[in-house]
Amino acid sequence: MGNNIKFQGFSFCITAPTQYIGTPTSKNIVSHFDLIADLVSVQRLSGESLIDFKQRIMDVAVHQGGGTYNGAINGITRALGYSRNRALTISLKLNSGGIPIARNPRVDILANAVILYSDYRADGTTRTIDTTIRTYQIDDTGYFLDDLIVAINASSCFSATIESGVRPNMHSTNLIMGNTDLFIQGDPIATDSLTRLSGEHVVEDSLVFEETDVFKTLVIGTPSSEGEYSVDRVNGEIITYNVSQGDLAVSYHGSIFPFNVDYSPIKIYTLQDDNFQYDLFQHETLESGEEVNSLPNTEGSEIYHQLFKETKTFWGE
Repeated sequence: MGNNIKFQGFSFCITAPTQYIGTPTSKNIVSHFDLIADLVSVQRLSGESLIDFKQRIMDVAVHQGGGTYNGAINGITRALGYSRNRALTISLKLNSGGIPIARNPRVDILANAVILYSDYRADGTTRTIDTTIRTYQIDDTGYFLDDLIVAINASSCFSATIESGVRPNMHSTNLIMGNTDLFIQGDPIATDSLTRLSGEHVVEDSLVFEETDVFKTLVIGTPSSEGEYSVDRVNGEIITYNVSQGDLAVSYHGSIFPFNVDYSPIKIYTLQDDNFQYDLFQHETLESGEEVNSLPNTEGSEIYHQLFKETKTFWGE
């Protein structure tokens, strides 16, 4: 005889109770977000919430994918459900007059190091390094993000701050490679004596003018004669004595400061990168004093072994 159970006014008779044990599986319900995602080539991940899905769709407009280094980082990061976020901001230290201490500042985020330049000329004549902070090996000074920031702040020309919510013990190798260089071609010249450029921190001796009569002699201070002009390289301003006629332009190198550095859990390396190769090999010093790569180290051997195994280039054929 079965057991009678009363529940909210209904009577049920259970004659053969059966117990089922299992784990429910999530199933995405198609929504308007899926239709929009198709337009930007984003696929919804299994079990992904609509809020996270919407965020990844919107991320396409901010971090576009493509065939470049940044495009590949953006695309892979988004496809795997991760996000690219800001890790730290690098700024310039100023002297008592409010002018950057570095004459021509530049920052390079490389595969294995962060290099801070106090004077970096676009024509290659000057490469004055303020600080080099290695970041690849666990015993490197800047391997962890908080240590990297301390090392940057110890520089005479640069300072750094970590972004809110970023783990201070994050590996600095997660920083996306890049630099502060900004090349602007064909920036318009104003039809009055003051031209405000679209870039700032103009690199010394990098300005190339289309008009040579108006921009004949560079002076310090206010121009007072024919063909004289002055440049405020920090703020990106040019003052001329003569007024330019017609549609004229100038090309130059500038620097992006403050410099916002992003991070991603996805990192792409290339074996064509000398900086990355440096940490895959042992080194020896020649009689000339030059340091060269010798045999692969443990990590290098594993990488090349796996590469040859997958491609079967002179390996197992």
